[in-house]
Amino acid sequence: MTMFRVTMYKTKADVWLWDAILNHMTYMISPDYNPPSDRPSANQHPTRDLYLLNVPHRTLIINLIPSNSSSNSSCPLSPVKWCLNEMGSSPFCIRSPTLIPTCLLALLIGVYCSKNISKLPEKFETRWLYQLTFFLFGIMMTSAGILHCFLGDPQRLSLTLRNNGVDSLLVIQILFAIIDAGLTTSVAVSFLFCGLCDINFLDPKSNATRFLLIGSYFIVFVLWTLGVFRQWSWTFHVLYLGVISVSCFIYLLTQLWIKSNRRALPSLLVGGLYGAIGLFAASFAANRICKSEGPFWSQYIGPEFLWFLFSDVSMAFIFIYVIQAHRENKVTIHKCDVDIDVEENPEKY
Repeated sequence: MTMFRVTMYKTKADVWLWDAILNHMTYMISPDYNPPSDRPSANQHPTRDLYLLNVPHRTLIINLIPSNSSSNSSCPLSPVKWCLNEMGSSPFCIRSPTLIPTCLLALLIGVYCSKNISKLPEKFETRWLYQLTFFLFGIMMTSAGILHCFLGDPQRLSLTLRNNGVDSLLVIQILFAIIDAGLTTSVAVSFLFCGLCDINFLDPKSNATRFLLIGSYFIVFVLWTLGVFRQWSWTFHVLYLGVISVSCFIYLLTQLWIKSNRRALPSLLVGGLYGAIGLFAASFAANRICKSEGPFWSQYIGPEFLWFLFSDVSMAFIFIYVIQAHRENKVTIHKCDVDIDVEENPEKY
């Protein structure tokens, strides 16, 4: 749900930068770098936390920084954190604590909506696909909360996870980052499939549609994994901004195409509006939001928080739309049945 910057050094003279998803992460790979035995002191890097992972012929360093930490950005250089036992040897810290309620809310929305959609009549052929989409949303936001709020605390996890000279924290961070990014794109792809099935462009009952959906998920995760490790410059713009925007826009067009759902469209439009505002706030308007909120409040209710919160609101309204549209179809069919009965059996009325 968020953004990161990656820096790779193939040689001392060969450097490139790219921006992509997975907030707070900078990777720097240098064949000539000799890592210290422990993490750098605060005097060496007062605003950065470095983690090391030894791999053959090179060292991988992860630097947790905010996505808008450039010198021209008004956003804070590091996320706010609340710590327990801060003076002890192993304090437990939670970073970006305001994200936790939004992630818990997303999990509740995902589970509740998925469960209620599963209770809809079987004549709603796209039911299983909507159910899967909302469930993936809940899992995605949960992984995002774990990544941003708990795996961002290096001291606690480094003491418990670092074994045999390998920083296991880095491996877990990369794993959750790929899961978070992959599921975010997969949710958008799921909505695309929902729309195409709703207008009968794809058959929701067909095994071919299921295989195509699973194949799309697989391709998304493969591309995200390769994009992270091979430093593809287009990954964020294509897999994040591009796929989410295009998929959700096509879904909106498919629902506008269905005449019987038009009375329920206000809920869908509100949901789409919240989603678009959240995505815009987390990307193009992030610096402006931080500047308007100031350095203190932008740590708590900054662009990332707005993206998480508006995503929850958006999914809630889309769920309302799905329920309203289905119930409307049911009432319309019922009215048609009554009209037919009146014509065929006038003596009963």
